[in-house]
Amino acid sequence: MHVSDDVSGLRLYQAVARYRLLGYQGKILAAVFLGIHLPLITLALWVALDRTADWSVWLQTLAVALAATLVGTGLTLWVLHHLLRPVTLTSQALRRFRDTRERLSLPVHYTDQVGTLMADTHETLAHLEQALHALEFVDAATGLPNRKRFARELQQRIAQGEVFAVAVVRFSNLSRIAGTMDVERAESAARAVALRLGAMPAFALALSRIGPSKFGCVLLPVAGDATPWASAAARLRAALDACCDEILIGEFAFKPVLQGGLSAYPDDGADAEQLIDAAVHAASLAQAGDPVVQHSAKARQASLEHFRLEQDLRRALEREEFVLHYQPVFDLAAGRAVGAEALLRWQHPERGLLLPGAFIGAAEASGLIEPIGLWVLRQACAQVRDWNGQGLAGLRMAINVSARQFLNPLLKDQVLAAIARCNLSPAQLEIELTETAAMADHAHTHRVFTALRDAGVGISIDDFGTGYASMSYLRKLPFDKLKIDREFVTDVHQTRPSQAICSALIALARGLGLRVLAEGAETASEVNHLAQQGCDLFQGYFFARPVPAADFAQAMAMPVGLAEPARPAGLRVSRRAATGA
Repeated sequence: MHVSDDVSGLRLYQAVARYRLLGYQGKILAAVFLGIHLPLITLALWVALDRTADWSVWLQTLAVALAATLVGTGLTLWVLHHLLRPVTLTSQALRRFRDTRERLSLPVHYTDQVGTLMADTHETLAHLEQALHALEFVDAATGLPNRKRFARELQQRIAQGEVFAVAVVRFSNLSRIAGTMDVERAESAARAVALRLGAMPAFALALSRIGPSKFGCVLLPVAGDATPWASAAARLRAALDACCDEILIGEFAFKPVLQGGLSAYPDDGADAEQLIDAAVHAASLAQAGDPVVQHSAKARQASLEHFRLEQDLRRALEREEFVLHYQPVFDLAAGRAVGAEALLRWQHPERGLLLPGAFIGAAEASGLIEPIGLWVLRQACAQVRDWNGQGLAGLRMAINVSARQFLNPLLKDQVLAAIARCNLSPAQLEIELTETAAMADHAHTHRVFTALRDAGVGISIDDFGTGYASMSYLRKLPFDKLKIDREFVTDVHQTRPSQAICSALIALARGLGLRVLAEGAETASEVNHLAQQGCDLFQGYFFARPVPAADFAQAMAMPVGLAEPARPAGLRVSRRAATGA
């Protein structure tokens, strides 16, 4: 049969198919009637009329012809029903597989084209079933069962009442391979790790790839073991250690970092997904010192709260829930407040006023610290502008900059833009950076400090004494002020180690021509002791707590009962430092 014949047949079927009320068999019967029975009836009537003029003979001929037609039609219908049965079964099998993934058996005793159709359908359905099973339950890169199949395995064990543990292995640096090289090489690394895990007895039971960088398996308790899950964690730890040798990826040698998490049924979850999620979460908490972590409901709840906090933080800026409080900075030599530090607060709609310790970690982890820091910068500059208009001119505003914000190449432009927008003198703004952040990248710190100081902005090293700054680097940095951390200020008048450290830091500042500020001063004894050592800038609850802008003027009142600050011989104060806080 030629292609043209096939096309013609299709066109004929399309022409007949317009009669939508007829089924497939009805259409064939209609075609048979029109093509065979109608011509035969016509012929019989013509012969009868040709031989006699008796209308009764003609009517008898018509009745016999119609009866024969009905019998022939019934016989044809019966034959068609059985001939088309294989086609009907094939259609039902395809429909059932499409709807329910169930494969119906097809007859195999047909030898003609219909038999070929059913055989081809049978093979096609078998191939589709395998392909769909692989897509649904098998990881293409490693050939291991995927998360859905792993969950089914766990659910079957739960239904059988087994006690078991779910172990999850996290290939934590796999994303680095994908980002540095390409996805294909990352999948090669995943295959290599899968082969190693599969060779370990600890991973022999239901090893699956449950995520791009995660593998799962089942661990059974050892009979008679008093601490089965601790023992399972030890087995998991030993197996991970054996799988961490370098992997050769092309011309590169790569050492996989594997972290393990463990959850137990029924303690850590009532169904498969809960157990997998618990083990995944435990694996995410693993550290280099201990690569295996057992699930903890308390840790999981803490992570959930942290996640919710991040979600609330994302909406806080849009809803204008952040506020600034200001803590005065006092100069004992001048006998007055000479500046303020802007301190961030969050007016949470449900939890009330939150201090930075409750949310800064989440802001840094989520990347929100930069837009929040930029908001603080602009808001603090606007407040200085308002104070200038209220007769409080000359105050210097100190703003804390996070390590991540400090690494932003646009920081200098953002600072200068905020100053210009509020028509401030650059000397009225001071940028504070922790000692640890300042030492993270010496070249970058020197570059940014120089640019800001050349523009007239003050620079302060915060929490000084708590980090590990090298003096050789420190002396090369252009900045104005050292802030002694409250850890050394608290009870300094009666704690000899703190006295020694504070004396050394004050002497260091004196030698570098810097001003020194003691933060966290809460008693007159602490202030008087440090003042006698040469410290004249103070900040702390003894002077004033952080307050909203509306209460700042009252907070500037100088407390009484303080000793006159000492002026040790040889004290050198830079010209820039002498003009501001």
